[in-house]
Amino acid sequence: MAAAYFAYLGVMAIARRKPRPALLSIASLLSIFIVGMPHVMPLVYLLVGYWLPALMVREPNVQFEQRLLDIDRRLFGPDGLSRFERSAPRAVIEYLELAYLLCYAVVPAGYACLLVAGRGVGAIDRFWSTVLLASFLCYGLLPWLPTRAPRAAEASRETGRSSIRRLNLAVLSRASVQWNTFPSGHTAASVATALAVATEMPLAGLALGIVAVSIAAGSVAGRYHYAADAIAGAAVACAAFVTASAVRGL
Repeated sequence: MAAAYFAYLGVMAIARRKPRPALLSIASLLSIFIVGMPHVMPLVYLLVGYWLPALMVREPNVQFEQRLLDIDRRLFGPDGLSRFERSAPRAVIEYLELAYLLCYAVVPAGYACLLVAGRGVGAIDRFWSTVLLASFLCYGLLPWLPTRAPRAAEASRETGRSSIRRLNLAVLSRASVQWNTFPSGHTAASVATALAVATEMPLAGLALGIVAVSIAAGSVAGRYHYAADAIAGAAVACAAFVTASAVRGL
């Protein structure tokens, strides 16, 4: 799966003549080589797979971006999310910001749960198959549907009432590719993790599911993602879980 994804990126970069296609192709080939190294955790694939598609993006798809904003306005009203940020209890705002910050820890946490519980190779394989498929489907669409995060498109306030938001923005300024992924890779990976763990450890899966829903809500409330991003990300995760389970069961 990882080899196919990285090969797809390399071929697309050359065919589309996007910035630094040689660098992207070389990185893709190296990533394919890494796939064959059993001691390298698939977390490496996620990180590399997230960064590479951004090398092919120069400018946002403004028309698609506007459609995503229109969906938000229909769902929440013209000023709905800004009003929520101003009027919601401070604890709720901080919780949603903290939930979004946890998006970086959910996948490693899910993997750790299976390891600590002593689950076998089959369970680990199903876990990574689900998470990688869900994530790659989101990341691979970035060159086709590049958009800015809603906080950038709307020129919304950077800090608001939350102190944790400052940390989120600092992390994003250093670790993000500065583009919005549709569907949301954060939501997809989080939901996929919860589903994969739940098949082996229902209580742990339930806890991760609550975190995943909170991440999706926090990403929209904090204007890190559009509502359609989060909804589509959850749908992709469910589809990846069903597909990976079916393939692994053959």
